Amino acid sequence: MPESQPRPELSLPPDPDRFQKQLEALKEISWDISSAQEVDVILPQIMKKVTQLMKADRSTFYIVDAQRGELWSKVLEGEQSVTIRLRVGDGIAGWVAQTAQVLNLEDAHADPRFDRSWDQSSGYRTRSLLCMPILDRELRVIAVIQCLNKQGRRRFNEEDEELLHCIGAQCAIALEGAVLYDALLQKNRALQRAEERSRRAHSELELLYEVEQRITEAPDLPALAADTLERTCTTLKVEYGGLLLVDDKSADSFVYRMGSKGVCCKQIDLRSARNLLLQARHATHHERDYTGVLTDVLVLDLEESLLHETFSAPLSDGKSTVGLIQLANRNDSTQSEEWLLRMLQLLAAQVARGVVSKREREAAERAERLDLLGHSVSAILHDLRTPMTAISGYADLMANEDNQETRLSHVEKIERALSHMESMTHEVLAFARGQREVFTQKIYLHKFIEEVRELLIHETNKYRVQLVIQPEYDGAARFDQTKLKRVLLNLARNACQAMNEGGTFTWKVAKENERVVFECSDTGPGIPQEMEGKLFESFASYGKTNGTGLGLAMAKKIVDAHCGSISCKSEPGRGATFRIELPL
Repeated sequence: MPESQPRPELSLPPDPDRFQKQLEALKEISWDISSAQEVDVILPQIMKKVTQLMKADRSTFYIVDAQRGELWSKVLEGEQSVTIRLRVGDGIAGWVAQTAQVLNLEDAHADPRFDRSWDQSSGYRTRSLLCMPILDRELRVIAVIQCLNKQGRRRFNEEDEELLHCIGAQCAIALEGAVLYDALLQKNRALQRAEERSRRAHSELELLYEVEQRITEAPDLPALAADTLERTCTTLKVEYGGLLLVDDKSADSFVYRMGSKGVCCKQIDLRSARNLLLQARHATHHERDYTGVLTDVLVLDLEESLLHETFSAPLSDGKSTVGLIQLANRNDSTQSEEWLLRMLQLLAAQVARGVVSKREREAAERAERLDLLGHSVSAILHDLRTPMTAISGYADLMANEDNQETRLSHVEKIERALSHMESMTHEVLAFARGQREVFTQKIYLHKFIEEVRELLIHETNKYRVQLVIQPEYDGAARFDQTKLKRVLLNLARNACQAMNEGGTFTWKVAKENERVVFECSDTGPGIPQEMEGKLFESFASYGKTNGTGLGLAMAKKIVDAHCGSISCKSEPGRGATFRIELPL
């Protein structure tokens, strides 16, 4: 049997009660450190317990900021927490942070590394000192713990160093966790800021897009102002919005209140409006001054008591200022002044471009209507020749006609020609004004064909052109007969003028797939190549001395207004055929 080994004797601490108290204190410090998510908040309380455990006069815990090359800590001065900072390498704590060595001094003032300025400014006398680095897993100094003035002895001993080392190890673990937690918090804050920026950017883009759409779709400037103010106030969460539009002749003010139905609009004095524009050269934000007055209420025609702040921006497209926009009273306190002003500037530039564009378009339309009116007068004078020829012809026949019934028939035809002249005049002027209305009614084609024949026969005879009518369908259809007469007369006249040496003009009426079809054919030279692709455009004319270029353009617009179609087939030397299809 092998001899049994002697059992080692257990060594007890010299003072079991003190050792037990130290363990309890370490547990408390460990719990405090591990439960603290923000170390700088709990540091003063932990250092108070460390001071008691180490039987020191006071203790300080410095955290190393490697990026800034500093140490910082929070100490209690009375009931206030004060942050102190020192550079790495300066003083005892700075030297320990730089060298990662433990420093245990019996007389701190005898060491040249000690900074006496703290004692001199505070009146405190530092004697013994124990300063220890706290290392992370990669043995980098992440903190320094320092205890001053050991109670009851001249200096800290090895047992104190071991105890402080235990405390430092717990602090190292907690500090690394706190750094990770702080990094996580920073990332979460960064994500929240990014999400907020993304949300605002999306909101900005959505607002700008919708305002652009409303500007584009608005039929006139009052509608543009109303739509813009309503959308802007809703999205930017402000109580009031105002818009001032100024041109060479007038100035209009528009005011909108959140939740109201519609926009209040009124004209204001032009000179006053221009003075307002001079005051609004830049985007501005104003609040009530110490006297309770708002100095920049430029647009909003409201009681001043209702307003406590305004945001204003000029409507400028870079070339001229056409007005200004103003918002008042934020409903959302999280909207910053800078963000609202930036959004208002973007909106102001967008609205300014829309206003300038609409004004230019309206000016162009007015000029075009005046131009159309001039051409229309020429077209009327030219086109009146056809019914005038018919009237003259029937008047001659009446002069040589003794039969009362025949004379009454001629009178009836003259009245129809006069009625056609009147409707033709109204139609051309309506075209110049941009009107496209048609008044459809049930038409019996046999009667309509006869009335058109009476007009066409005089036109074709004048040009020595044979008129051929092929009524394959003479039932009922629905269309505006006055306007359709005009279309057919224009097609016949164009054909006759193209056949200057005589020929044949054929008008065929048929029914195909629940649609009435008019085909007008001639035996002329066909459509010139120069007219290909622009046959139905206004003022498109070729080879006609007195042509206005309005006939086929008006014909197409009339057919389009009937939800029909008009097309042309032509071969050089073989004439042209125009086909009109209208729904029954």
